[in-house]
Amino acid sequence: MCGRFNATASAEIVAAMESFGFDATGLRKRWFGDMFNIAPTEAVMVAIQEGGKRYLREMRWWLTPHWASEISNKFSMFNARAETLEKSRAFSGPFKYRRGVIPASGFIEWRTEKGVKQPYYLKPASGNCYFAALWDVWLKEEHYLETCAIITTEASDSIRWLHDRMPALLSPDQFDAWIDPATPLSEVRAMLVPRDLSDWEIIPINSSIGAAANKSSDAIQPINTTVRDEKLNQFEQAELF
Repeated sequence: MCGRFNATASAEIVAAMESFGFDATGLRKRWFGDMFNIAPTEAVMVAIQEGGKRYLREMRWWLTPHWASEISNKFSMFNARAETLEKSRAFSGPFKYRRGVIPASGFIEWRTEKGVKQPYYLKPASGNCYFAALWDVWLKEEHYLETCAIITTEASDSIRWLHDRMPALLSPDQFDAWIDPATPLSEVRAMLVPRDLSDWEIIPINSSIGAAANKSSDAIQPINTTVRDEKLNQFEQAELF
């Protein structure tokens, strides 16, 4: 699962994507600042290929299938499981024809520790990371909306202690084949594998990241795990009496 991520140096991320040949002309100014806490249903930056050209687009992170009668949050559509993409009515079409890349600085996962959900910030030791994504267009009368979902795989052994799922990660040398609808699906499927994150930084952060409204850098501030563990132990001892 991937329910939070960030782009803490968005201007640099945009520049990196432009160096890969993606046109960022249509992006709004906010994508040239810091995005510390990006949550489902919010706008995200997606790199796509359309009409043989490459673009960076702003899309809603919660895929609405083109055939849907209305925009709805009834079902969780911000993640798409790699194992069932081709069996899903909502995801099978985009998997064949509308694949994208979501660039990021890192992502967040939660782990329950002594009855408390502890968020962890996972990020590469250097540079950016890139999520495999699907996108679609919802068009009804005067309403036009581009939406997307992040593909997830089983977690690799390196982070299985933290969560049983992880976002499907791509390397820049895979972008060409991934976003091209002409790429054979057998080749595309082979890219959706768990990635070893043993060289990534995995940092326990404060729980304020869980509040989608918190857009400040505080959302990813590391916590003092020693103090946290002492408080949890005190709480457990108090429950015994």
